[in-house]
Amino acid sequence: MRWEIDLEAGDSVGAARKALAIQRDPGSWATVFTVQGEHQGAARVATVDLDPEGLDLSGTGTPEVELTG
Repeated sequence: MRWEIDLEAGDSVGAARKALAIQRDPGSWATVFTVQGEHQGAARVATVDLDPEGLDLSGTGTPEVELTG
């Protein structure tokens, strides 16, 4: 498993530090993720929205999943 984020930084260490700060931020509202992997031998990509209603930032509600690939 790999977590990726697009951001701007002066170098790779700075980018890693920014990403770590975002990942650990308890106030983060990131709830939509692109998940890449294999399912039954085929490459799959899923977009998972853990809070499609915008009501529960904990991510424990009913997710919305869109498969591609």
